[in-house]
Amino acid sequence: MTLFFACLNLLYVFFKIGIVGFGGGYAMLSMIMVEGQKLGVSVAQMADLNALDMVVPGPIAINAATYVGYLSSGFWGSLAATIGVSLPSLLIVTLLMRFIAKYKENHILNDCLSGIRPAAVGLIAAAAWTIAEGILFHEGKSLFTLVSDPLGSISFLLGGIFLATAVLNIRFKANPILLTVAAGVIGAIFLR
Repeated sequence: MTLFFACLNLLYVFFKIGIVGFGGGYAMLSMIMVEGQKLGVSVAQMADLNALDMVVPGPIAINAATYVGYLSSGFWGSLAATIGVSLPSLLIVTLLMRFIAKYKENHILNDCLSGIRPAAVGLIAAAAWTIAEGILFHEGKSLFTLVSDPLGSISFLLGGIFLATAVLNIRFKANPILLTVAAGVIGAIFLR
């Protein structure tokens, strides 16, 4: 496939994701992961993306599209994917702003949005689980092998970093940036 058609495909794929990606970047992430795998991006590379998103500024959907596009087709692929994921929001918000005052009390619209919210949370959970499984479990292991081989399935260091970060952030409202930097330092020291 030539670079032009690869970029056109990326534009189309990410436009589709952008047009149905309700719930923000993390909700879109599971769709991006599925499409990224079709484009040859591995789960480990998607996990790297998630780590980079903690330290790189910008919306996760745009960062993810740019990253997958770059891995797939270089600079032009990243540009096509970024435009593809951003364009639907730009178009939809521009059109909706004309009608929002008129329909903000519409019960059908509000009911549709109420139905979309739990789906967005489910998509976020699916993306989180896929990334966690690729990071916390040793190669070839999963939640299913955890029962038969609990000590050989999971990385205790990475699991500890995960649990400590979650508890410190949820319970003690620790700064996510400091947690990310601390996790990077721990990884640099202990994962050689």
